[in-house]
Amino acid sequence: MFEKVVKILIGIIITLIIVLLLAYGVSKSDFNNLKKYDENDNSISDVRSRMKSPSKQKEKMAEERYYTTKVRIKDGGMASLGDFTVNISGGRKLTANISLKFKEKKSNSWLGGNSVEDEIVAKGDILRSAVINTISGSKNASVANNLMKKQLVNNINNYLADGEVEEVYFNKFIVQ
Repeated sequence: MFEKVVKILIGIIITLIIVLLLAYGVSKSDFNNLKKYDENDNSISDVRSRMKSPSKQKEKMAEERYYTTKVRIKDGGMASLGDFTVNISGGRKLTANISLKFKEKKSNSWLGGNSVEDEIVAKGDILRSAVINTISGSKNASVANNLMKKQLVNNINNYLADGEVEEVYFNKFIVQ
């Protein structure tokens, strides 16, 4: 019987020690810092807002890569005529991005008062039409050769009074 009482007392003491350790652990823990499910978590919305508004540099790069028909003047006597999608012979199509290297025409005329940059931007649609008319109907092999580039230079120069195109550059060239 004595052994039975000792076993019960040891069991009660062990149980009390476990309960006291749990109570001590709970009292020392920091349950106040735990977030409840119904509280707003701003860290996720901050990440989402940063994802929705990319940096200015990324926006500029994306804008430059986007398919555009806008004629823009670049630095160093260069102009971008934008992207072109033109039907060529054989039922194929050409997707290209074209830039021009231009210079001021040397003329002794006192009537020429516009700058070349202003003229290229003002006549952008006409210059783009000249490029499309020159390229459309060409054969796949003849589109990117030097003869085609010379034809493009001559046809574009027909529409320019204050400036002169020296070279045509294909920045993107895809035949499908």
